[in-house]
Amino acid sequence: MRILNVTVLAALAMSGLLSQSQLASAEGDAAQGKNGYQRWCIGCHGDKETVQSVGPSLVGLFGRRAGMVGTTPYSRNLYKSGIVWDEKSLQRYLASPTDEVHGTIMPVALQDPKERDDVIAYLNTLR
Repeated sequence: MRILNVTVLAALAMSGLLSQSQLASAEGDAAQGKNGYQRWCIGCHGDKETVQSVGPSLVGLFGRRAGMVGTTPYSRNLYKSGIVWDEKSLQRYLASPTDEVHGTIMPVALQDPKERDDVIAYLNTLR
């Protein structure tokens, strides 16, 4: 069934009836992801209204190179990683930040794949 869903989503994207951002978040539920974001992320990354936080703003994260927001402190390895944030890179990083980028200072991993999908879908709405 999942293969059929992916095939249908790909056909819709190719026909222009489904945008890339909709396709990227097709596996997750952004409304549920907002709950996960508020539980796991907001303490360090804030939200649209937060002026200052410990970590970088996640508004506009998709397509941005890791380690490139203002004066936020990043580990040297994250800055040098060359990661450009998209669904695949976020899946790997959020599953285990310290395995993906040795020496990263982000302490939180989202082990549950469904919750990770949902948070990524929510992050994709932050523009």
